[in-house]
Amino acid sequence: MAPHEARGRKRIVRQCLSLLGLNRQDSQSLSSIPLLQRIKVAFFAALALWLVAYSSLHIGHSYGGFILLASMGASSVLLFGLPNSPLASPWSFVGGHIIPAAIGVGCSWVIQDMALLAAVTIALTLLCMYTFECIHPPGGATALVPVFAAYEQPLGFDFLLYPVASGVLILLLLSLFFKRWVLHKPLINTSDDFDPKHQSQNRPPLKRHGLQPEDFLRALNSADTVLDIGEQDLESLCHKAQSFAYERQQDAFTCASIMSRDVITVSSSTAAADAWKLFHKHRISSMPVVDGQRLVGMVSSVDFFKNLTNKPYWSLLRQLSRLVHKRKSRFGRRRTVAELMVGQAHLVKARDTSHIVALIPLLSDAGYHHIPVVDAQDMLVGIITQSDLIAGLYGQLQNGMALT
Repeated sequence: MAPHEARGRKRIVRQCLSLLGLNRQDSQSLSSIPLLQRIKVAFFAALALWLVAYSSLHIGHSYGGFILLASMGASSVLLFGLPNSPLASPWSFVGGHIIPAAIGVGCSWVIQDMALLAAVTIALTLLCMYTFECIHPPGGATALVPVFAAYEQPLGFDFLLYPVASGVLILLLLSLFFKRWVLHKPLINTSDDFDPKHQSQNRPPLKRHGLQPEDFLRALNSADTVLDIGEQDLESLCHKAQSFAYERQQDAFTCASIMSRDVITVSSSTAAADAWKLFHKHRISSMPVVDGQRLVGMVSSVDFFKNLTNKPYWSLLRQLSRLVHKRKSRFGRRRTVAELMVGQAHLVKARDTSHIVALIPLLSDAGYHHIPVVDAQDMLVGIITQSDLIAGLYGQLQNGMALT
């Protein structure tokens, strides 16, 4: 086979795959979702639909409730498989079932022709979903349940309470539990003008520059079709894409290139008073805690103040005075670094081969001032401060200006 013929066939195959939506080069690959996450989604979707089916088949025994399972099954795919989708928001889900069900029941009492009844029901359902901002695709099937039932006997408006409202309530409660306790996502989005780290009404530093949330919201609202993505997800994707592009362009700019290698360290058995002397001697405010060369924690000067034991005001001042002037105190003699440090469970660290762009959110928005750097064996090899990051970025900026 000639080379040009082989290329032509490959191009045709790629075009066919793209036409079928099997070419994932321009969209998210579902196989990239972790296997454990997929198992969790499948389990909760199965549990939710089992509860809905049990209530429909063993409590009500209604024909409408049996048909409604198809619609609820489609909703479970959205709620658990696409939990961040605007189509799976609580209001879209609730309104996207209750309103279409009411439309279907009302139309079934007025229109006798089945074909016309189905067409009018779907048309009104779509118009109401747009009006009340509750687009939920499975709601179209819910609207048609009264249409199917009307072939024998029109359903009453009690159909809205049972099985529609009961099924919606079961799915809603389980999906909220799944989102909050399995995915660990807040159910209520905090304001963009609130910094949770410092508890102040300021936007985090990274959100004060570049594209703003209102820019993403305006871009979404400029579309003439419904986009299955929210403003916060779009903002997060854009920031990640910028980070990946920056990392690709500056592939050699790693943590190892900007970190301080001569690190002052202590062991977990070091006395608290001795650690305080090291802070004073080297004019630093944070030290890695090591076992040999393996990183086991971090201790900072703030940890000393958080763990002062005496509550009376004058006793507190006396302890601070003794600590600052390096005099012996009961606090210094009794406590070790192990009692003050941040251990492995809450330790934030970076790999020496990681790109420095991963440090920017930590040293900017998260409020960290020192990030220990480890190698592949979790051995301490350096430390990066906010000053190191600023100097590294400035050096890169100078190099870029020199090249141009």
